[in-house]
Amino acid sequence: MLFPVASYVNSSLQLNECRAMHFFAPVLLAVLVVGPLAAWAGRQEGDSRPNLVIYLPDETRAESIGVYGHPFVKTPNLDALAANGTVFKEAHVLHTQCAPSRCAMITGRYMHVLGHRTQTHLVQDYEPNFFRYLKEAGYHVFWRGKNDMFSQKAFPLSVTNWTTGGATGIPMGQGPFKFGETGYYSYLSGRSDKCGNDSSASHDYSAILQSLQFMQNDPPEPFVVFIPGVGSHPPYGAPFDYYDMYSPDQVAKLAPLRPPYVANKPKYHKSYINYHDLQSFNQSLFDKINAVYLGRVSYVDWMFGQLINGIDALPAISKNTAVFVTSDHGDFSGDYHLVEKWPGGMDDILTRVPLIGRVPGGVKGHVVEAPVNVFDLFYTLTVMAEVNVSHIHFAQSLLPQLMGDPGNMSRTVYSEGGYQYFREFEPNDPEQKKSYEDPHHYFYPRGQEEIQEGIPRCIMAKNGTFKLVYRPEGVSELYDLKKDKRELNNVFDQPDYKAVQQEMMMDLLKMMIRTADVTPVLEDPRGLPPPPEQQHRPAP
Repeated sequence: MLFPVASYVNSSLQLNECRAMHFFAPVLLAVLVVGPLAAWAGRQEGDSRPNLVIYLPDETRAESIGVYGHPFVKTPNLDALAANGTVFKEAHVLHTQCAPSRCAMITGRYMHVLGHRTQTHLVQDYEPNFFRYLKEAGYHVFWRGKNDMFSQKAFPLSVTNWTTGGATGIPMGQGPFKFGETGYYSYLSGRSDKCGNDSSASHDYSAILQSLQFMQNDPPEPFVVFIPGVGSHPPYGAPFDYYDMYSPDQVAKLAPLRPPYVANKPKYHKSYINYHDLQSFNQSLFDKINAVYLGRVSYVDWMFGQLINGIDALPAISKNTAVFVTSDHGDFSGDYHLVEKWPGGMDDILTRVPLIGRVPGGVKGHVVEAPVNVFDLFYTLTVMAEVNVSHIHFAQSLLPQLMGDPGNMSRTVYSEGGYQYFREFEPNDPEQKKSYEDPHHYFYPRGQEEIQEGIPRCIMAKNGTFKLVYRPEGVSELYDLKKDKRELNNVFDQPDYKAVQQEMMMDLLKMMIRTADVTPVLEDPRGLPPPPEQQHRPAP
């Protein structure tokens, strides 16, 4: 089936208006941020610890960014951050779903340790996490964006200042497919009639402006500013001036997508296409999806540019502020004729995300090829803040790399996914059940596939040369990354790779034994508690 290209009335005129608004964005910013948020207390005398700014746009994959090698996408601000700091070329998330990934990154623990496997089993008030360490060490934690990380009780223990309602969102228009039409479940949305710098329509951009307003008005220092926006998350729509920034022809000619139905892939590579009713479309639809996704990435880059330029316009703040950009996971965005993500998928476009940092006194233009996990970043924040982390975790400090060290090329990084028990499947989760049972919702076919086909649990191990994905039930995967960087030739169980496979399987076994549980921080007396009659006896 061919995908028709939509036409827009008076689009050139409005596009020029959007561009004019972008040209005057710094002036508008100055108007929008006038007025103090509160009477903050300044930095204590002698406290030289750095401020920490983390921009985390959702569902942004590394290979769709210029500095990571994309041939035509425009990401000048992220590229400039890399030129002025360090870019980690092989940064991998701990899970390919929002909440499990974020729970792992903030605790430094693999998902299997405490069971943060679903979207609604979040970090609890009794669990240590890196933000809480920072807050308790005197950092003011300023948060603008989505949660997907903390339980209701845990949130105020780790965050100082936040807002609710309208915290995230990107303007987009009506999609080309109506309910009941083939293509409705493609996640393809339309072009918004709002420009990207309209902060009343773009809550992600509003979060940037609120963060800058906080930093411009004598903020309490040291501070953490955390901006977890919608970012590149589907539906695939964009503001008016970004939706058609790239064409499907550019994708087809300059950055061709991975083909569908690759042999020896896990069954979701085929069943996902069928459940989403995408099997009748030719390549043009998926090239369009990817083109719109790239537009969203460029919009994410523009918003980050507003953030970093605003910080650098404040010399007293900028000189002692570390800035980082990363994401919670990637996105298929048309590769393999797949869309969105899959909670049991360990594809490189899902696990590999951007990780770029600029720190005071750090090296410039440094490229780290050695693999890292994203929870390393959040532990690194505590190292920079000189905070003693007392709980057992598995993250490693990236501060040496930020100062010029090449990293450990022999390191293996891990990611996990999949469901096995009833409550793990999203359609069985009371909080998410309504979305997955409503045929009008984009998630409906995914819920049907989860229940009927299953999502086998899996674990990934990846080093500089090989990648193993083991599934006790279902298709396991092994890729020779020196020969097959795009992961199109699964060599699991092939005789020539038997020794490598056995070695990596043994590595997984060792890793699971070493990390399967952690000793709690608090200790308990071994003796009996007082009898009930003594516990309730009034004090003399």
